[in-house]
Amino acid sequence: MKHVKRFTFASVIFIILSTVAMGQSQRHTCHVYVVDVAQSKKVFEDFRESGNAQQDARALSVAQTLFPEFQPMIGEEELTTKSYPFPHSNLVITASVYYTDESMASAKGADSMLVGIVVSAKAQKDAISAENNAVSEVTVNDGVDTVRAKQYIKVNGRLYLVGIECHCKERVTTK
Repeated sequence: MKHVKRFTFASVIFIILSTVAMGQSQRHTCHVYVVDVAQSKKVFEDFRESGNAQQDARALSVAQTLFPEFQPMIGEEELTTKSYPFPHSNLVITASVYYTDESMASAKGADSMLVGIVVSAKAQKDAISAENNAVSEVTVNDGVDTVRAKQYIKVNGRLYLVGIECHCKERVTTK
């Protein structure tokens, strides 16, 4: 009987460790961005007139801010939150990624991923449950490629598009 208990306990430990290892081998890459809507519209209109893609690419880089990529911790009930300063203001962008199996079941399984973004006066504990946020949820399975949550917000009289985007598969670049 002792051998059966040891075997069962060892089996449970092995299953838990292999599940954790599998979860860690999967990698999602996320980033946060801010786009000045008026500036990006102007760049697009200038491009239509001039056709100079190189010049307009430089102009577009002024109209948008891309924050560094990050890899959220993947696992049951794991929350990863990042905060960034909102450009040219005293506001803070809070972005969160949360994994669970208790929120949204589908035909492909119960695991889901929530991504959220919020802009506020100070960094939030998480963007998923904050007021005035944008949240998206998707069932996590082999078919999930990209997830995005975004919102328009006025800051100092200007309209901005703020978002979080996560890539769940390695991106393939073609030449």
